[in-house]
Amino acid sequence: MNKRWRRWIVIAVTALIAWMLSHYWLQLAVVIGDSMEPTYHNLQFVLLDKHTRSLERGDVIAFRNEATDGYLIKRVIALPGDSVLIDNGILYVNGEVSSLYSNEEIAYAGIAENEISLTTNEYFVIGDNHEYSRDSRYEEIGCVYNTEIIGRVIE
Repeated sequence: MNKRWRRWIVIAVTALIAWMLSHYWLQLAVVIGDSMEPTYHNLQFVLLDKHTRSLERGDVIAFRNEATDGYLIKRVIALPGDSVLIDNGILYVNGEVSSLYSNEEIAYAGIAENEISLTTNEYFVIGDNHEYSRDSRYEEIGCVYNTEIIGRVIE
């Protein structure tokens, strides 16, 4: 086999490995907007772990959203089976004040002004800069389903 063919084979194998890594394991993403300030800034690059599917409260995820026809990056506030309520600016998860936003008042409760019970495949997410974040509190975003999650942001 001549050098020219070997070079093309190396390029093709390298491209295939890069595609497989990006499709199944890790993906580079860019944060657009200020909804995750101060944790993540506009135009900041983040790395997504697309393989791990076990999420915890406080994890930051990227997910598809049909209403915005794009992808969003937000913090997981409640897990499948949890209940969520925002009452007088206080975030409650399972009837207890959430440690994630216990020092901050959440001015807009949206759909969480009445207690929401999440199903076995739903997550409730809020942006860290919740005053400027379109997230699960808004009806057009709503709860995030497992199938919409692209990956967990690696910090």
